[in-house]
Amino acid sequence: MKMHGVVFEGKGKSSQIRDHRESIQDPEAGSVEAGMTFIPTTAFFLLVIQLVISGSFQVFETLQLQNFVTRSALGQELPLDGDLQSEFLPGGGELVVAKSKVKVPMISNLISVAPVMKIQAVAIAE
Repeated sequence: MKMHGVVFEGKGKSSQIRDHRESIQDPEAGSVEAGMTFIPTTAFFLLVIQLVISGSFQVFETLQLQNFVTRSALGQELPLDGDLQSEFLPGGGELVVAKSKVKVPMISNLISVAPVMKIQAVAIAE
């Protein structure tokens, strides 16, 4: 009897099934290849998470800086860690520009230096 390339002669049915299983299922087959895929997959996952955190952090800090600039354009004096500039407009009013640099938290050591984001916000005071 020939089954999937394995010839069984003179054996009982249970031994045929056992021989067939042994020829198909090798418990060690593919373990090295499967293990090698974890390294680049993990690195890719950490880099993507770092980008998501960086983008979210930038959006949050930009909103916070824009809130500060808007309040300062309305006349409230608030302390700022960054640079605040104001320029008078020819038709009246004032252009208020704030610039800030923010370090993004790192979640892995794949990037050697913590990324620094530059943020700007603009408002017009009348």
